[in-house]
Amino acid sequence: MKNRNGEKIMAKPTVKAASLQARHQDISPDTEPAQVGRVPSSRREMTSSSAVLEGVLESVSGTKLLICIRGYPDPDNIGSSLALQWLARQHGIESRIIHFEEISHHENRALVKKLDIELDEWHDNFDCSKFDYYAITDSQTAELPIKLPPTCQLLAFVDHHKPLGNIQGKFVDIRENSGSTSAIFAEYLMESPNQFGGSSPEVTKIATALMHGIRSDTDNFVNATMIDYRASEFLSNFVDKDLLALISRQSIPAKTMDLTQIALQRKDIRSTFMFSGVGFVRDEDRDGIGQCADYLLHREGIETVIVYGVVGNEYIDGSLRTKSHTLDPDKWLKDVFGQDSDGNYYGGGRKDKGGFQIPLGFFASCSDKELLWILIKKTIDELFYDKIGIEGKSSMDGEGG
Repeated sequence: MKNRNGEKIMAKPTVKAASLQARHQDISPDTEPAQVGRVPSSRREMTSSSAVLEGVLESVSGTKLLICIRGYPDPDNIGSSLALQWLARQHGIESRIIHFEEISHHENRALVKKLDIELDEWHDNFDCSKFDYYAITDSQTAELPIKLPPTCQLLAFVDHHKPLGNIQGKFVDIRENSGSTSAIFAEYLMESPNQFGGSSPEVTKIATALMHGIRSDTDNFVNATMIDYRASEFLSNFVDKDLLALISRQSIPAKTMDLTQIALQRKDIRSTFMFSGVGFVRDEDRDGIGQCADYLLHREGIETVIVYGVVGNEYIDGSLRTKSHTLDPDKWLKDVFGQDSDGNYYGGGRKDKGGFQIPLGFFASCSDKELLWILIKKTIDELFYDKIGIEGKSSMDGEGG
């Protein structure tokens, strides 16, 4: 739910009269590999999602598009948004990229700064009335934290997670078998009749952002699939490798290190599970929760880690990481936390990771933060214990309370 949160949609892409949609799995393994600057003849058919997207963009040529990044901006949705912006411009579509949450992760800030990426952060005076369409990339839902004018329609929705609800747009491409959304957009660029390539600063920027998105969302290619590898091969011709290495080597902020120490002190080990509540966390440090979970998963004998805290005194934010072959983070978190009154799940995920976000609501006004945290921790822990079939009573593994 990035936080980062539906049945599988496996049908081949088809062209529909009312709305052109593409929902499918990856192209077949026997499809001939793409060559730089060329569109393989086997991929020029109108049944491919790339061709459908090109058709949709051409049908709205001359309009204005708002590309929305839901949740906290990360490499995958930043790179995907840049690629969509380039594709739209080839059809005379003017677009802007907007995000609603602060760019908080140190690597993401470095990505935006080093590549000089233009992103708009939402503010109350932002004028949405001039946009005809909007698009969403790398998100499980088409719900936005703002209300757009009724005349602004969903043009494109592209993601690689299990969708939450039925997504209705002119172009919808959801591929659960892709390790990243950036790889899907790299495929669009690879097959575009406008021939993405060359050594211009813009091409280098987009390719580098997409490659970082693939690397980030596949955990350095550990969870990469065929489409991720094909996309990386194509993008490698255009990326700034030195800059990519620099972005990937950003130092870990001191606050994240402090948060990791707290997570270690408060860890609660039950069988192959490790839970850790880290207390109250500032908005700008919330990415540290996921980084803590990544680190704790390296402990011997642990298969699943969940780290959670209260972020910005507004909501409970948690990250799940697992190397279990049987635990499905998406189903596990949805089973634990359920849905809100509108039917939206509080948690969700993909093969090896997930997240949850629960608003504090009325309880955010509680002045006794220590008492509030005791209540939150007891409630969350009991939900976890009940899920894994262990009766509650906290065990801190002898390291802190």
